[in-house]
Amino acid sequence: MTDLATTVTVIDACGRATVPVLLISDPGMGKSSLVRGLAAAEGVPCETVLGSIREPADVAGLPVVTPAGVVLSPPAWAVRLAESESGYLFLDELTTSPPAVQAAMLAVALDRVVGDLTLPAAVRVVAGANPPDKAADGWELSPPLANRFVHVQYRPSVDEWIDGTTVGWAAPPASRAITADPARVETVKALVTGFIRAQPEHLHAFPRTAEATGGPWPSRRTWTMLAGALANVRDDDAAARQALVFGLVGEGVGVEFLTLSLIHISEPTRRTPI
Repeated sequence: MTDLATTVTVIDACGRATVPVLLISDPGMGKSSLVRGLAAAEGVPCETVLGSIREPADVAGLPVVTPAGVVLSPPAWAVRLAESESGYLFLDELTTSPPAVQAAMLAVALDRVVGDLTLPAAVRVVAGANPPDKAADGWELSPPLANRFVHVQYRPSVDEWIDGTTVGWAAPPASRAITADPARVETVKALVTGFIRAQPEHLHAFPRTAEATGGPWPSRRTWTMLAGALANVRDDDAAARQALVFGLVGEGVGVEFLTLSLIHISEPTRRTPI
């Protein structure tokens, strides 16, 4: 499980790299409260899309005939985020979203495309889900959708819940993420590609069980996502680095990556808290 401060750090680091995050927990853990609190702390809007009550057109856009041809008109929530130029898109109840809605979310989650509208880079995509066996009419995540997220097992501690209830969830802990400069970005890319060069069998390993396909697993996509997000995490932040690695390529390959990656990533000096 990932503590609250590390979860905030992972969301921030991924947001800087336009990598979507999936918060997984039992019902009632406060996933939506966390995302709304982050948005409130940053003074940006938060648009929540509940996949369980949406139709595919509510996510992917509605076909509209115009003199220029058929266009996919984006839904109102996407237009509001585009006009704000920043904010949070919270895709809630992912494991209660039927397969057709999950398919509609594919382009939204990673490519940030909603109909014929592309969301600004400053919009951060976060999703929430209960384990399928604890969700109402739960569905396993489809492999293509699962492979588009950093999977974070979220469970705030008792003290973190007490603090949140006392001071309000709009005051989340400060992020430990950093702003990567171009040199660091290239160094982290070299770290990831060097590992794959030495262990090419880990570049793509589709899980052998249907259940595992709904979690994190190594693919060309997730290694690229890891290289982007990991650059925004400090070398000495072991908790955030592990959460990112395990959440993208899985624990088995992740342990090997963290153990065998010997290239030192130089520490940048510029940091930008939430």
